Amino acid sequence: MKKIFVTSATGTQGGKIANSFKNAGFKVSSITRQDTDLGGYEFSVGDLSDTPKLASLMKDSEAIVLTLPLIFDSESVSEITHQIITGAKAANVNKIIFNTSIPLGQSKTGYAAIDVKHDALNILKESGLDIITLMPTIYLDNLASPFLLPIIKDNKIIPYPIPNDIDFEWISQENLGRYCVAALEEETLIGEKILITNRDRCSKNDIAKLIGNAQKTQISYVPVSPDQFEQNLMPVLGEYVAREIANLYRGVNENKNDFINYSHEAFLNSVELQTTAQWVNSIKW
Repeated sequence: MKKIFVTSATGTQGGKIANSFKNAGFKVSSITRQDTDLGGYEFSVGDLSDTPKLASLMKDSEAIVLTLPLIFDSESVSEITHQIITGAKAANVNKIIFNTSIPLGQSKTGYAAIDVKHDALNILKESGLDIITLMPTIYLDNLASPFLLPIIKDNKIIPYPIPNDIDFEWISQENLGRYCVAALEEETLIGEKILITNRDRCSKNDIAKLIGNAQKTQISYVPVSPDQFEQNLMPVLGEYVAREIANLYRGVNENKNDFINYSHEAFLNSVELQTTAQWVNSIKW
């Protein structure tokens, strides 16, 4: 049985990635700070600073799939990235699939939520390992999060900080996992940055209509400012995290071309994806 090491397997993104590899017949290993049941995965309680434990878990893996935790400090992100590289080399694993969680342009933006991913990618590029970089656009799953779902249900609106004039394709975390599995065997992707989406061209208004149909009501997409979005996030996520996530959308609004620069069409077309409608119907609205 093939093996894969997945970081953040107890999180929403890492969990979907781990599940996709499990469904593809892989043995999944991970490390976690909490003694958590990971549904049959091989895991150990610890942290990334424990190189021997990390290397032991990574041993015999086809690759490492790296998703960074929700932190915005460059020094901390750099340390985590170096630790992953050290563990990989100790375990003789040569390939890392890096999930950036957001598109990365050619340069930094001045917003930490985006720029720390640039820092991590630069470190990975200098590692000498084979790096495949997958860049999801905006997760549909955000719409079903604790800070948005109640607003959608109660107010019949989707208040999101992306203006109507930014036209892009969303992605589900389910499809993130499927792309990771597919990328593992694609040697042509090594050294490349690939923008990944659902590829069914559902607009913001299309998504609102699908969610409305699922709720048997009418839902409208309402663009809000990053400032207002930050205020909406604060009660759930706290002031610091809310500000940095809002900053991410400030960066999105200023760098919208990063969301439409597609490449590697043959690879993207080869992956069987969950449609946006299927994602909507999978959620308990």
